[in-house]
Amino acid sequence: MIVYRKPKKSELKNIAKMTALSFGEYPINDLELRGGFKDLDSYVNFMSDAHYVYIKLYHRRHVCIVGEEDRVIKSLAMLKRPDSPEDSIWEYLRSGAMDLLKKTSLLRLLKYLNVLEEGHRPCSRLKEPSWTLEFLAVDKSCKGQQLGSKILKDCVIPYIMEENEGNEPASFITFTNTESNSKFYIKNGFTEFDYTTIERNGMAIGNWSLRMTLSPC
Repeated sequence: MIVYRKPKKSELKNIAKMTALSFGEYPINDLELRGGFKDLDSYVNFMSDAHYVYIKLYHRRHVCIVGEEDRVIKSLAMLKRPDSPEDSIWEYLRSGAMDLLKKTSLLRLLKYLNVLEEGHRPCSRLKEPSWTLEFLAVDKSCKGQQLGSKILKDCVIPYIMEENEGNEPASFITFTNTESNSKFYIKNGFTEFDYTTIERNGMAIGNWSLRMTLSPC
């Protein structure tokens, strides 16, 4: 049986290692980041540190949920509420972002953040307040067990419905940079509302933006 809960602060580093391995070959990382590392181990090590900063911030300011089975954390979802303020540079620094400069240059990190901002842009342009699925990860060793669909259907969507105020439908959005992930979200009830490409250094990747409307029961 899978138990969904907020992770403990002491668990965040191990969760970050899990998500770094899960997203190690994610294409958005190739545009401005991965080429700066001499080998796969140093790249994954940096991504683990970067994910730790990201997860630590969400654990403190937003919604961070893990799926645990047999006392092993196997999935993670991170959400932003419709009324969440933007995360300032100070908030990232407070979560340890300065430590990342020990393993990569400031210029490379800023270029990577610019790529991420471009990926978010279609969702940011939507006028209606929306819940945002910023991050969904499943332990690489558990792929094929439908854990991503389970955390969405059994936890994330019910959580939004419970937290949504009033009788108005809730808007739920996300984006991804792989066609397979886009198909995953569509299979789980999202519809595509924007597609574009992100180009850097002679490379281009797809950028799918998706949404779902959750009607109150």
